[in-house]
Order: sequence, then C-alpha cells, then structure tokens
Amino acid sequence: MDKELRLVITRNCNFNCYFCHGEGVDINCKPLLDADDYLFLVKTCKSLFNWKSVTLTGGEPFVRRDCGDIIKKLAEINMKTTVVSNGELINTNFECFKDVDRLNVSIHSFDEDKYHKVIQKEDKLKKVIHNLTELRNRNKKIDIRINTTICKGVNDSSEDFDKLIEFAERINGSIKIIELFSDNKEEIVKLNDIQNILYTKGFKLKTQDLFKNILTNGKIDIVLSKIFCAMATEYYAPNNFCNANNDIFITPDGKIKMCRYSNTTINILKEIKRRDYKGLKEKFLLTNKVLGKACPFYLKSKLNNLAIDGGEPILENGEGRFVHPKISNKLISEVTDQLKETLSIYDNSGIFKEFETNFAKYHNKRYGLVTSSGTAAIWSLFDSINLKPGDEVICPIYTFYATVTPILQTGAKPVFIDCDATGNIDYSKIEEKITNKTKAIMVVHMWGYPAKMDKIREIADKYNLYLFEDCSHAHGGEYMGKKLGEWGDAAAFSLQGNKIITGGEGGILITNNKHIYKNSLLLGHYNKRCLQEIPETSNDYKFAVTGKGLKLRAHPIAIKIANHLFNNLDSMHRYKQCYADMLKENIDEIDGLSYVEPYENSEASYYAFIIKFNKEKFTVSREQFVNALKAEGCVEYDLPYSSTVLSKFELFNQPEYFFNNYDGGFVKGQTFKNANDFDDCIIKLPVWYTADDWLTMYKYCEALKKVANAYRR
Repeated sequence: MDKELRLVITRNCNFNCYFCHGEGVDINCKPLLDADDYLFLVKTCKSLFNWKSVTLTGGEPFVRRDCGDIIKKLAEINMKTTVVSNGELINTNFECFKDVDRLNVSIHSFDEDKYHKVIQKEDKLKKVIHNLTELRNRNKKIDIRINTTICKGVNDSSEDFDKLIEFAERINGSIKIIELFSDNKEEIVKLNDIQNILYTKGFKLKTQDLFKNILTNGKIDIVLSKIFCAMATEYYAPNNFCNANNDIFITPDGKIKMCRYSNTTINILKEIKRRDYKGLKEKFLLTNKVLGKACPFYLKSKLNNLAIDGGEPILENGEGRFVHPKISNKLISEVTDQLKETLSIYDNSGIFKEFETNFAKYHNKRYGLVTSSGTAAIWSLFDSINLKPGDEVICPIYTFYATVTPILQTGAKPVFIDCDATGNIDYSKIEEKITNKTKAIMVVHMWGYPAKMDKIREIADKYNLYLFEDCSHAHGGEYMGKKLGEWGDAAAFSLQGNKIITGGEGGILITNNKHIYKNSLLLGHYNKRCLQEIPETSNDYKFAVTGKGLKLRAHPIAIKIANHLFNNLDSMHRYKQCYADMLKENIDEIDGLSYVEPYENSEASYYAFIIKFNKEKFTVSREQFVNALKAEGCVEYDLPYSSTVLSKFELFNQPEYFFNNYDGGFVKGQTFKNANDFDDCIIKLPVWYTADDWLTMYKYCEALKKVANAYRR
C-alpha cells in the first residue's frame, strides 16, 4: 500500500486564504481524536503497511494546543513527520521541531500587500519571516519547504518570483509550487508557464516524472506539482489514477476522506476509540481498494438524463442486484462436507451443537435451539410460557405479521402499541396497555434498528412480565453495549431469505431460562433430543419421546450455511456500518429525503437502510420515485409490503375466520397514526457487506441524488 498518510488534525485556521481547499474537509468538522488516538492510528498503519512517514495538516495544525504532543508521540514510534503550517504560530512550538523532519510553510508572496490580500489578514508577513529565520537558526537539520500557489494578477510577477527564491536561499530551504484544482481554474497560473519563467531565472530541469518536475539553480530546488485531482482530469480513467496515486486523508472527526470534491468517507472513529486493530485494518484495506471510485468525473456522463426518460442508467447488466449469501469456494466446501456427513440430525450434535453453542455464547446466553423457521422459534417462545385464551401479549403494530401470528396458535390476545420514530414499539405507550391479563412483551428491532431496550426491560421487570425479542432483522446489532437478543428473557432469530445470517430457511432461539428451553424442546424436538436433554427425574421426561407431537427441527444444510455467515458476522457488520454512513452522508445533501437514525449508544444491524420520503418536496409520488431509481439499475430500492401496519391485514380484523376462540378483531377503533405515517413515507434498501460492494453502494447513492435532483419541486 504505497500511500502517504495525511492527518488533517484540525480544519480551523488563524488565516483565511481565499483559495484554501482545507484538504477537502468541511469547515464545521470537529476534532474528535486526541494524541493517543493518533498514536494508535499511525502505529496501526505502520504495522499494517510499513508506512514510515506521516503529514500533519489542516487548517493550521498549531491551532490545536496538543499539536506538539501529537508530534512527540509520533516520534516515539520513529515516524518521519512533516507539518504543513502557515508559520505564524511556530514560535510557540519551537521545541517540538526537534521531532519534525520537514516543515511545509505556505507563503504565497513576499510583498506585504499581496501576502495580506491572499490570507485576508493584516500584519502577519514579518512575523512569519522572523519565525522561519529563527527556526533555521535553532534547527539546522529540519527541511524547510515554502509551499506556494501562483495566482494571476496576485503573485505572478517577476519580482514576486525573485523574492521567493531569495528567501528560500537565505534559509537554506526549498520551494514547492502547487497547481491547485480550483473551482476558478482561470485564476491559477499553469505549471508549464511557471517552468518557462524559472528557465529565464537560471533554473534547469533536474528530474521529471508523471507527478512532478524538479528544477534547480544549484542552490535550491523548486518542485512543480499538481494536486492529483488536477492531473486526474487529463487521464481517461481518473478514478483509477486516483486509486493508484492519491494519499490517505484522515479528517479531524475520525473519517477517511475519499475525495476532496466528494462527501464520501469511511468512518474509522469507533475502531480508533476502541483500539480495534482488526477493524481498522479492514477499513484501510477497503480504502486502498476503492480510493478514487468516488471521483466526480467517474459517473459524469450518466448523471444527466434519467434512465426512465431514455438516459443512461447508473448501473447496468444486473450489477445492482443484492446477492446474498455470496457463494464462495469455502462455503461450497463446507456444504459438501455436511452432505457427506448427514442430512438429518436428531439430537444436540454436529453442526446443530456447534452453531447453537457459539450463537448463544455470542449473545451471552446459556441455551440455543435451532428451528425450522424464525416463525417456529417465536411460536416456541410463546408456547413455552403456557399462553392460553384470556392471556394478553403486548406487541408492536408495525412489524412482519409472523411476529404476532404464533400468539394466535395459543389462543392468547395480542395487544398492539403504536411505533416511535425508528419504527419500533413506543415504550412510553406500553404501561397504559398492561392489565392483569398481560403475560409478556414482544419487541421487534424493525429493519435492524434497536428498540429502547433499557426502558422496556424496566417495564417488564416492574410488572413481572416476560420480555421477548424478535431479532429476525437484528443479527449483530447493539444497544447500550449489549447485543440485540441479549436484553430479553429469550430471543428469536430468523435464518431465512435475505436475513443477515441466513440458511435459506431456519431459525434459532436463545435464552438463559431453563424452563423456556425445556418447553421449546417438547414443542418441536421430540424423541432423541428430548431424551438426551430432559432429566429422567423431571415429570416431563415421560413425554420425551412424543413431546407435543410436532417437528420443528432445522435442516443441517441450512444451519451449515448460517454458521458460515455467522463466523463472518463482525466483518459484515463493520461493512454495513461503513455503507450506512455513506448513505447518510449523501442523503444529508438531498432536500426532501431523510433517514431513520438509530438511538444514541446503539448500532443498527442494517438488515435494511430506511429512507424517509417527503412528498411535499418532490413532483412525483413515492412509488414513481422508486420506479425511477429502479430504472437506473438500482433494483433493490423498494417499498415494504408484508412488513407493515398489521391493522391492514384482515387476519387481525377478523381472526375468528380461522380461530373460533376469538370474537372480533384486535384493532377495532385504533388509528396507530405514527405507524401509518411511518409506513407511508419510507423506502428500504438492503445494505451490502463486503469490500467488493463499495462501488455498488456508491452508485446507489449517486442514483439517489440524480433522481432527487430531477424530481425536486
């Protein structure tokens, strides 16, 4: 990985240069990394990629009071450090320069009027010149390089060049003249013109390559260089050029900046703060793979006309399809091994035992039990607490219907609660629905967004109720430091379809409650497993052979596939967080679209990313908007159908059609305004989960902006 690591340690600056690009970092970016964080970051990069040098830049690095501390810590691990500064504040930091190899100081003219015009400040040049002269007197070894950009009519006279050269010679420094990639290209003097001027002043070409020319007069060197973006526009594939040659920029708030002219980033703040070496490595490898793919020129030709109106689509030839699971050679080998071993497992052995044990342990639970489906796992939970007609269970109104339908098999009554802003059950409305008939609370983490589990746990404990979690969308999600599925007395997970952990079909329940586990065995795992695990001294043992007469066992092939994915869950989760951040950054630019934000101190699993559509901001309906996205090749943008407000289904209005112990529906006279409003405005999108998926997610973001711009009211 042949890149330079550039730490933008602050975006703040004591100057206000009118052409400042600030390394492409937003002016409102707040510093969230301290000196120890930078030490871990750089130490990790050095270990991973054998980087030996690092640059501190900004803004003005010395605006940060701990800049000297950062430099000192980098010296402790023998990093070759460059500091980019405007020179005004270095007199308060002379001591730290013993650990600095190079100072790149920005001086755009040695004429006071011109200099102050550029920086839009007064009475600064003399101080900067004094500071640099004093630094050279104190430190003979440091490489001092004057960085400058030549602007037409500002600092492009022959006299300006003479003063620049004279000062560099006086302090035994060098000069770097940079052609910025400015929004106003006409104001920047081209390097070819500058080179011709230098020839007239006795300079000769010393070396030349694709990235820079170095000229010398025998006393000092002058480097002529373009910002990579400026050079990239001259090449057929600028995204590939950037990927091969651009540096790695880390923003003050702990993100890898993918492009100066795009808001696309990769967030590494959590990995740095947690000192997560493995996670940080994974994200840097992703960066190396995709750097440059966010180039504004990359999709330029595809951003003009909507595909639905005959334009060129953003994604073509099915590249926008979400394929899950990814069929690798390793997965094929594991499934083949299972085929050779057995196609049926009757007890707690083999892949069942491996998956149940590890899955339960991951969630800090004692017991795990695989089932034929997530629905069967949920049914097992309700049956295990002996629900019967007359009992009630608190449930969310907004969910997939199979969260609730197993209750109907017991004769108990679901009592529905409206949703909050995340689409999850509104904890503040639960207590008013609790009666002496209430036996349990069922919580769903819809689309993988965590519910308010601390509050709901308090309510369940207060009223001595069972708390169950439907985690079918929530594999890997967290709330307040606990995994989703860890908060309840028991939890059920689906392993079906496009679930994050899938086997095609299947489910698993987890619990610490021996009673729940034993009763779940009796419901659907008769004979050998019950005989194996129910003690002979138990009254239930005499029913072990038959149980309750049902078979809800999983298929070993399905569990083998699920186990393969589970072993990669943490990596999948990191990528999902990364791509969700990308979606958020792009949606923040779009007036009329917003997104569901997980609660503070939580991490969504992002089974789906939920976008909110404001119909007042667009000239088309939500349905037409999604159709336009699909025409762009973004076929996974979709409107939920079966996961919705349950009062829309006849089963919950007329349950007596199938179940004779009910008389009338469960939702009569209730409006569930929040749930209906939520359901009427959302667009869902699966979130990809490997390094190979970055470009697909980027194109999905570009398509979203393209369609939104076309239909904005």
